[in-house]
Amino acid sequence: MGKWKNRLLRYWTYFRRGHGTYLVFLLSFSNFVVIQYRLLVESVPVLKGLFPSLLFFVLIFLPTYVVAAILIGWMDYRRLAVPIDAALMAKASPWVRDLARALMALARGRNEEAARILAKWVDEDVGS
Repeated sequence: MGKWKNRLLRYWTYFRRGHGTYLVFLLSFSNFVVIQYRLLVESVPVLKGLFPSLLFFVLIFLPTYVVAAILIGWMDYRRLAVPIDAALMAKASPWVRDLARALMALARGRNEEAARILAKWVDEDVGS
């Protein structure tokens, strides 16, 4: 029974990953493009003149949007919220704090202290 339970849980994890990360993203992005065209482009005569069809709108919108999203994502990772988020999460994580303390102990030549700090994170029975 354990083998089937593990397999079902693995499939459930794969499903959630494929659904949540990829399929829902593609569906919501497609939905966003169609809604923008229908509610914005078709309602504004100047925009309707620039984008006479949904296909033409997609051909112009998609590359522009992808480049803008990449640039914004790059700025976020390099200069905006991500470095601050990562630093705050690292400070809040007991595992990261213990790892940093153990590394400092190792750097100072205190191997036994480092081993003692990390011992609570190691389950010695895992390999048996």
